[in-house]
Amino acid sequence: MGKALPLEGVRVIALEQAVAGPLSSRHLADLGAEVIKVERIDGGDFARDYDAFVHGQSSHFVWLNRGKKERRTGPEIGRRAQNPSAIAKGGRRVLSNLGPGAVDRIVSDDELVALNPELIRCIISGYGPDGPYEHRKAFDLLVQGEAGVTTSTGEIGRPAKPGVSLADLGAGIYATTAILAALRGRERSGSGDRIHIAMFDVMVEWMSPLLLAYREAGVEIEPAGTRHATITPYGPFETRDGKMLNIAVQNDRQWASLCNVLGLSSLAAQPDLATNKGRLAKREFVEKSVSDAIGLRNQADVASDLERAGIPLGSLNSVADVAHHPQLEGGRRWEKVVLPSNETVSVIASPFRVEGNSTMKRIPALGESTVSLLSELGYSTAETTQFLSDGVVGVGGAASVFPA
Repeated sequence: MGKALPLEGVRVIALEQAVAGPLSSRHLADLGAEVIKVERIDGGDFARDYDAFVHGQSSHFVWLNRGKKERRTGPEIGRRAQNPSAIAKGGRRVLSNLGPGAVDRIVSDDELVALNPELIRCIISGYGPDGPYEHRKAFDLLVQGEAGVTTSTGEIGRPAKPGVSLADLGAGIYATTAILAALRGRERSGSGDRIHIAMFDVMVEWMSPLLLAYREAGVEIEPAGTRHATITPYGPFETRDGKMLNIAVQNDRQWASLCNVLGLSSLAAQPDLATNKGRLAKREFVEKSVSDAIGLRNQADVASDLERAGIPLGSLNSVADVAHHPQLEGGRRWEKVVLPSNETVSVIASPFRVEGNSTMKRIPALGESTVSLLSELGYSTAETTQFLSDGVVGVGGAASVFPA
């Protein structure tokens, strides 16, 4: 047997759908936790139907749900599941990103604590447990718009949503961090905790430099497209052979080195361009000068010279480029998972490069573990048969009425 993963022995009950909650619980599964994914009656997690790009499966669902056990359960089971003698084999966590108040309509927080004082509860919502938007349902697009992310992205007058779901992903990462901290805290105190992660809070946290600039200096930083809003030169430049090269000059020493490599020693000698503040004041001139110089050379040649000079650089890759990126191959960043159809597919491995069990993970089929859950909760064979006959026989699971 391989080395045990850090969270082996931890059980997570995940009342989740879409992206934020599933990302957090998948991180916990990657670290060794047993994750029981609880889904809704009407087709389960609606991310199952986002697309069918992975052998008929949704790319989002395959990405977010490997290594979990899927169970569809009703409110009575939701209550039984919190009983310390029922399904626990060690401490448990409840993670939810359902609509506002969804879990409370099934079982109150006071009831959960009474059943198991050591329980760690984590709720992911759009706007948190207070404030005028408390009861709003929220999705990534809506939260990014409310938090100003969309209008600070793209070009002036042409706002854009980033190509990935930042509000969902950020909330999932913060939830994972908070749950791990609560586990550590419980080791010292012996008691559980209630965590609330709001997608809006995460986004405005990440917007802090722009918000501070406005509140303290009255400056509303405009969107800069693929460039940096407050650093220059920092962005993509086209080379003579029609390729794009990203350059990120982070300090004044790198600016002098860049000028030396590109034959722009006259610019390096100008005192008004020696600092980033000065370069920002003449941004168009600085970026045109750098662009003209880079445009005289092929990408491979200028990239080689810049790298030798210690100037940060990179490519402006398409998704197709990244799918065949040498770092993914050389860094062994692909791993095999098993689909419900028993086909295998390669997915990006967890960023947690933690030494431990490397068993191939499965993507859960809808309702595949419901019978075993009923048994763990103390249902008799007759009760299980009745429950399934009242549910959705034919898709492999029992009914769930967890609200959306």
